[in-house]
Amino acid sequence: MRRVFDRKKDETYEIMRRKIHEAIEDPGSDIDADVVFERLERRHAERMKADKSGG
Repeated sequence: MRRVFDRKKDETYEIMRRKIHEAIEDPGSDIDADVVFERLERRHAERMKADKSGG
């Protein structure tokens, strides 16, 4: 079981490394940190609301 967990963890890390590399190499415009945090806070609030309503 440990090998399965370690393999999944390694796969997850590899995906994260790839996504980070892609983001660094992306020539697109940057997003302001305030906008990012607003989006995260909104998403979090929506998830919390959904959890309370059972959805």
